[in-house]
Amino acid sequence: MCEDTMKLFSRLLVAPAALGLMAPVAANADTAFASTTTLSGSAVFTTGSVADGGTSDTEEELYMQYAYGLDINSSFTGEDLFSAGLVAGNASGPLASMDSAESGDLNVTSLFYNFPVGDLSVTVGPLVDQDDVVAATTSAYSDAFRLGSMPYSLAGNETGPGVGVAYSNDNGVVASVSFVSVGGASSTVGIGADDGDDVSTFTLGYNGDGFGGGLVIASNDGEGGTTGYDTFGGGIYYSPESIDATFSVAYDTTDPETGADATDLFVGVDYEVGPGTLSAAYNSTDVDGSDSLDSTGFEVSYTYSLNDNVTLTPGFFTVEDTSTGDDDTGVVLETAFSF
Repeated sequence: MCEDTMKLFSRLLVAPAALGLMAPVAANADTAFASTTTLSGSAVFTTGSVADGGTSDTEEELYMQYAYGLDINSSFTGEDLFSAGLVAGNASGPLASMDSAESGDLNVTSLFYNFPVGDLSVTVGPLVDQDDVVAATTSAYSDAFRLGSMPYSLAGNETGPGVGVAYSNDNGVVASVSFVSVGGASSTVGIGADDGDDVSTFTLGYNGDGFGGGLVIASNDGEGGTTGYDTFGGGIYYSPESIDATFSVAYDTTDPETGADATDLFVGVDYEVGPGTLSAAYNSTDVDGSDSLDSTGFEVSYTYSLNDNVTLTPGFFTVEDTSTGDDDTGVVLETAFSF
């Protein structure tokens, strides 16, 4: 099984602190987790203020919000993975668009099982996100502050019963296909029903040594009351040997059943400076036939670790508010705790 085949796996499996914490607990097999089970978690404190924040430009005060998550992973054969994710948060206002933002009480947000079948990695479960099974890498940008690539093809807005298959070989060629049924948890709708939303996602790419790229196609049939769409996007990344930096460029398009087509261009750079990483990104969104909905965004942030478990990320962003034409400029400090 290749870690690159699962976007979510790369986040869930990196839990060295949890492994050390769970080892003595697992020895008491009658009352604790099995020895192959790890529990890890994270909390993010986001503090900031956004000038001209909100659609009415009245949400400008300094405020703080949180996001909290727990990941429980188990392996039964040493090659498979059972994964459960729980998330809570109180995101609101203009900072609800931060990458770390979560809202709602603590709930199970992901639940699936992954296992190998020859050269394939199969994922199946009752809670699979549209962007969980993605083999292709369209951007190597850290994507941990405000802006991100592939807002249409890998939006991850749909969740439900799903199945996905990913493939990779030693030459760097990767591919994946997934199917998620939004109404699949309902006995009155069902999986693949005529009145339920189903989304299919296909990816193809190449993950090389220092460079690579990929293509993504996604399609939602729009039969469950939401607007269906077809998307197509792609991106490339490059890490030169001469400098400790990674450059990413991605282009994404969407063709909704109703409404205007739209495109998004994203450019991101991560550069190691001193004890941390300096990140900068730019994106431009163009909506056909409507200049008032076009927007651009820019961000700069610096991420560094206080220790193995605490990371600070100060930064600022400016994003054009399509409702007013003004720029929403935010100054933010994020403190991330991992355990």
